Amino acid sequence: MNSTKNLVPTPMIYSTMALSIIGLIGNMTIVLATVISKRLQSRCNILIGLLALSDVVVCTYLIHLRVLMFLDMYMLTSTQCFLLSAYGLFALNMQSSLCLIIGLDRLYNVTYPLRYSQLPNSFYIALFLFCVGFSVLITYSGYSYASDSEIVLVCLPPTAYTDKSRIIWIGSNFIIAILVIFVYGGAQIRCRILRARHVHEQSMDAVNRLLKSLSIVVTIYVCTWFLTISSLVVSQLITFSPPVTAEINRQLGWLVIINASLNFFVYLWRNSEYRKAFIRLYGLSRLFSVENTSIDAATRVMKSSHVRVA
Repeated sequence: MNSTKNLVPTPMIYSTMALSIIGLIGNMTIVLATVISKRLQSRCNILIGLLALSDVVVCTYLIHLRVLMFLDMYMLTSTQCFLLSAYGLFALNMQSSLCLIIGLDRLYNVTYPLRYSQLPNSFYIALFLFCVGFSVLITYSGYSYASDSEIVLVCLPPTAYTDKSRIIWIGSNFIIAILVIFVYGGAQIRCRILRARHVHEQSMDAVNRLLKSLSIVVTIYVCTWFLTISSLVVSQLITFSPPVTAEINRQLGWLVIINASLNFFVYLWRNSEYRKAFIRLYGLSRLFSVENTSIDAATRVMKSSHVRVA
């Protein structure tokens, strides 16, 4: 067993686990904020909440994998690796498909604002069920090709899929990633056109605020998940030596974790509604109100002193 100790460096296990825990807390915060804040219960915000819920499961799965590494549980059969990973792989597929649905929602909103408001909730339920069906199908393909005869050195998302199921997973997620980029790009172009024409100025203000957040999210998506899937596509097309392939899979873990962990910080930074909900959720609203009161009082004192001196 000692020969397996260096398969993943200990500092890397600690650092990726710490980032996964941060992502878990951040995504749980988004989910709770969506539940308690009525202003965050629009259809798009609910989709974002569902995406955060998927990321909660993904981060839990990534922590789970690091625990296996701490326990020196390497050299698993592909069946064992898949069964340990099934819930996390399902959540990764939900994450991927929900990103596309959110992008389509924003694109339709800015393209047909009047029709958008008339869309029935049943339409969104159908979209969500599509995401569930897609995730079940892709995840099940991994189980159908898992084998007790194949040994997986390190159990990670890319290694949990074997044989044709790996091609199915990589190919489907690569197509979705391309579509996500085009959809968000289309939404941005449409927003600029409407802004130039000064069409629906009030409603566009709200849409633009959300799009700013989503634009950063999709930038992170491109630099993390899209780069991950693209690298896996390359590794399928070009045969690398086993050590190189193993190193690629290890390093891609960083991108998967970052993709699942940063949305909380984006919404905290770029979206005032989420920021207010987070502050209320953690009981910081009183602290902020006290600080604002102190600042106002100090300002009044300075002004009165200035008047007396004059």
